[in-house]
Amino acid sequence: MRRFLMLLGVLALAATTVMAQKPRREKKPQVVPQRFIVGVHSGIDIGGAVPWPPGKIGGQSKMKAVPHLTPALGLSWTTIYTQQWSASLEATYKTVSLDATAWVTDQMFKDVESGLIKHFRGTTDITMGFSMIEVPLYLRYTFRDGNNRVMLGGYYSYVIKGKFRANPLKGTLTSDPSSNDPNDYDPVAPGDQVEQDFSDYLSKWDAGVILGYERALFPRVTLSGRFMMGFKDIFRRDSKYLDYKMLHMRGTLVLSYQFMRK
Repeated sequence: MRRFLMLLGVLALAATTVMAQKPRREKKPQVVPQRFIVGVHSGIDIGGAVPWPPGKIGGQSKMKAVPHLTPALGLSWTTIYTQQWSASLEATYKTVSLDATAWVTDQMFKDVESGLIKHFRGTTDITMGFSMIEVPLYLRYTFRDGNNRVMLGGYYSYVIKGKFRANPLKGTLTSDPSSNDPNDYDPVAPGDQVEQDFSDYLSKWDAGVILGYERALFPRVTLSGRFMMGFKDIFRRDSKYLDYKMLHMRGTLVLSYQFMRK
C-alpha cells in the first residue's frame, strides 16, 4: 500500500510538470459584430403628382414635363440583424417640383371661384411643387458580395408647403361640352386671366411605398436609386376639384455617407 501511494505521488508530480511546460494558446480576440450605422445623405428627386389611373386626364394626347432639380438633405439610422438583413429609418427634407404642358380634349374641373364644373379643351400649363419632411422605413437585403443591396418598404411625408396651379393657355372653356351652340364656348387666348390655383386645397400628408437598389462605392459611401409612389390623392377629401386622383410619384438618386458605425 505504501508503494502504491508513492507511485501515485510520482505520477501526479510528473503530470503537473508536463502541464506546466505545455505552452498556453493565446485566445483570439472576439470580433464584435457591427450592430448599427448612422449616416447623412443628399439626393435629387425627379417627379411630381401624376394622374391615376395613368392617362386619366380627359382626352390627354400629349404632355411635356420639365422637373426642377432641388437637392434633398437628411439623416439615417440603420440597424443590422445579419450579414444579409438590415432595416433603415430616415428623415429627409426635400422639395419635389415640375412644370408641365398638356394638350387635352376634355379636361373637367371645378372652378375655384365659382364652384361650377367646367370643361377645357386646348393647351394648359401646370405648375406644382411640394416641400416636405419625408420619413422612409425599409428593409435592405445585402447580396453575398457585400456591395450590392435591394430595399423595400414604405414612407410617410408631411407636406410643409404645396403648390398646384393650372393655367389654360389656348383653347375653349364651357359648362356644357355636349352643346352645339358656339355661344356656350368661351375662347381662351394667351394673356387671359383664367389660371386655377388649387394650392389651398392640397393635403398636408402622404404615404406610400418605396423600393430601390443600393451599391457601396467606398467603405463608407453608397449610391442608391429609388422609386416612390403615394397611395392617396394630393387633394383633401373635402376639396375635390378634379375628376381623377393625383398621386405623388418620383424617382430619387441618393448619395450617403456613414459617419458612425458601431
